[in-house]
Amino acid sequence: MAQKRKTGRPTKTPGQKQTTDKIFDASIDLFSQRGYNDVSIRDIAAAVGIKESSIYKHYSSKEEILKKVIAYPLAQAYVLGTRDDTTEQLIVKYGASGFIADAGNVFTAWMSDPTTLKVLRIFYIEMYHNEQIKKSFTDLIDAGEGLFTAAFGAMIKHKLIKPADPTILASEFMAFFWKTFAEYFLVWYGATSSTFNELYGAAIERHVAFFRNMLGEKQ
Repeated sequence: MAQKRKTGRPTKTPGQKQTTDKIFDASIDLFSQRGYNDVSIRDIAAAVGIKESSIYKHYSSKEEILKKVIAYPLAQAYVLGTRDDTTEQLIVKYGASGFIADAGNVFTAWMSDPTTLKVLRIFYIEMYHNEQIKKSFTDLIDAGEGLFTAAFGAMIKHKLIKPADPTILASEFMAFFWKTFAEYFLVWYGATSSTFNELYGAAIERHVAFFRNMLGEKQ
């Protein structure tokens, strides 16, 4: 569904977790637990088990670590969603149902990644006072709605659903997901042993089925 892009995680050597990766993972854990401002380079170094000065061999600053961290969810979505065909080609090949089912599988895989969940938590606790994080969250929203605007436009073009404004359709379709995100990451994150997919999987299936029915999808 998208061109191939690199994941936001630093490159790994097979079979060995590099110090850069350890710093990346430790930073995500600390930022998601305590917030970006309350975590220092010293804290990150202690969590990794290295000297504070060693951090700077891998990252120039805490800000650079944050930049890598918040790029991860969108980069991971592109990696998981990469297909040989364009969005329109997929819709023509598999129909509206097939495309939505594939998008659902990508979403489920994306939300099964613990790193993605931790970074999304960082978005929700930090975006109100960190412009860099707010921008990354906005980019994520724009990417999701852009994908489905194109998808609904292609479905209308090929007469698979009733004619409507694809931008509004995408906004309405994605609103459910933004609502569940806010509820999970602001209310339930850390307060339940259930994963996002366990809590919302059935509701997402109902939402998709309802939306398809309202669009008058042609089977």
